[in-house]
Amino acid sequence: MQSADVIIGIIIVIGLFFLLRWLIPSKGKMGEKVVAGKLDRLPKDQYRVLNDVIIPTPNGSSQIDHLVVSIFGIFVIETKNYSGWIYGAEHAEYWTQNIYGKKYQLYNPILQNAGHVRALRRILKDYEPLPILPIVAFSGKADVKVKIEDACVVYWSQIRKVINQFEEIRLTWHQVNAICATVNAAQMEPGRKTDKQHLVDIRNAREQKYDAIASGRCPRCGGSLVLRKGKFGKFYGCSNYPQCKFTHPA
Repeated sequence: MQSADVIIGIIIVIGLFFLLRWLIPSKGKMGEKVVAGKLDRLPKDQYRVLNDVIIPTPNGSSQIDHLVVSIFGIFVIETKNYSGWIYGAEHAEYWTQNIYGKKYQLYNPILQNAGHVRALRRILKDYEPLPILPIVAFSGKADVKVKIEDACVVYWSQIRKVINQFEEIRLTWHQVNAICATVNAAQMEPGRKTDKQHLVDIRNAREQKYDAIASGRCPRCGGSLVLRKGKFGKFYGCSNYPQCKFTHPA
C-alpha cells in the first residue's frame, strides 16, 4: 500500500512539474512578451506587428521574435532577455555573458538575426528590393560592451525610438498588408511539434557548420579558413575577408 502511495505521489509531482513548465513561460518568452507589448503601442495605421514568426528555410526553419512591417520599412527584431556583461566582437561567431564572474558562451545575435533576414527575403522575393532593418534588443539588465559599427543593437526601452527614426515612406499600405499576408501564409503551424523541429533544425545547422570548419571551409560562404593572429591571439578567418567576416577560435 505504501509503495502504491509513493508511486502516486511521484506521478503527481511529475505532472505538476510539466504543468508549471507549460503555464510559466521561459525567460526568453517573457522577454518577447515585454517587447511585444512595447511594439503594440506603435500607430496601427502605419505599422503591423507579427510576433513569434516561424518560416521555412532550405535547411529547416527560422524563428523571428518580432516582425514589424510598416510604410517606412520592415524591422526584424531579435529579443534577448540576458543579465550581466555581454562582450565580444561585432562579427565574431560567439559572444560571452559574464554574470558575477561566471562566463557563458552565446551565439552572436547579430549573425542569428542576419539568418532571419535571409529567410524572410527568400519568402518575400517577389517584393524585392525591400528596406529591411535587423534590430537586436537586449534587456536593461544586460550591460552590452560590444563595439558596434554596422549593426543595430539596442535595449528594449529604445526599440520604438529607433523605429520612429525612419520617416521616409518606402512602402504603400497595400504592400504592407500583402507582405504580412505572404508571411502568414508561409508560416509553419505553431505547436509543440514545430518547436521541437525548430530545435532539431538548429542542431542540424550547427553540425553542418562544424563539419565545414573541420574541413577548413567557411560555413557562411564556402571560402577557405586561414589561420591569422589578432589582438587577442590566433584565430581562423575567412579567405574572402572583408566580404565575409566569419571568424572561429584557433
